Amino acid sequence: MYEQEVTIRPYQDSDAESIVAIINRDSLHLQNGMHIHEFERFLDEPGARTREHTFVANLHDQIVGYISLCFVETTNGRKVDSFSAVDIPWRRKGIGTILFQFILNHLNAVVSQEDRTIHFVLRVDSRTTGMLELARSHGMEKKHTLLLLRKDDLVHIRNCYVTPNYSFKSPTLQQADAWASIYNDAFQGKKTVESVVYELEGASHSDLNILAFHPGEDEPVAFISSQLVGDRGDIATIAVKQDYQGRGIGHALLIENLLRLKNAGANEITLSVNSANLKAIRLYEKVGFTTYATRSYFFKQISPALEVPLSSK
Repeated sequence: MYEQEVTIRPYQDSDAESIVAIINRDSLHLQNGMHIHEFERFLDEPGARTREHTFVANLHDQIVGYISLCFVETTNGRKVDSFSAVDIPWRRKGIGTILFQFILNHLNAVVSQEDRTIHFVLRVDSRTTGMLELARSHGMEKKHTLLLLRKDDLVHIRNCYVTPNYSFKSPTLQQADAWASIYNDAFQGKKTVESVVYELEGASHSDLNILAFHPGEDEPVAFISSQLVGDRGDIATIAVKQDYQGRGIGHALLIENLLRLKNAGANEITLSVNSANLKAIRLYEKVGFTTYATRSYFFKQISPALEVPLSSK
């Protein structure tokens, strides 16, 4: 509808306030509750190249949407996560399709220039409309689905299992290497110490990031990371070294984190888990989490050899 009128340009510092307002008007946005300084930090995550790949969509001299692309090196190659939104009053008018087409054009240009394959990732929330159709119409392949869980009864948080007497400590910046090591061992990832330092420095509640130590050992073997946005706690990651999995450490960390989030003022706690991870799902259900939505991940490989004719828009 607005194909000839919408213009997309690179991000400028003065755009931050408008973008954050768009994010916070959308209760389903992954970054909902973000402040301007947090958005600026997000753009400068080490290695992600996000600031240079952030754009705004203008219509009638008004910012009506934005795109942020994050480049991540993984063991399977280079992945690009997208964070984007159309402002609520401008939805269902074709602007989302324009933004999506711009992303594909832009990534094709990057691939052509850098001669490296990109795996573009699109997250599709079950509570939204339109994104699923976009993913399918552009030949994207669904790889996996996350269950979105929440716990809103924080009166009773009880330990469902008898666990060893693990000790818990909030990480220091000097332990960033241990944090990265745990993550990479648990998920076969490529997280860097620099990125961990960035994450820890940006934490608004340092005690909501926790390292777990096995009795009698000096090196941490697991961690949990979470944040508090208003009165909602969100658990981002639970990672346990492979040699220590199945010993109750993940459960012990979860209970410790729930108690800390409650004490910090959370009235509700959310997390996500792969729908195929039945063991973790059973644990979360035992401590009172229930499913309220799903988020599917669609992938599209963009390679130098695949020249896809796209519009110039």
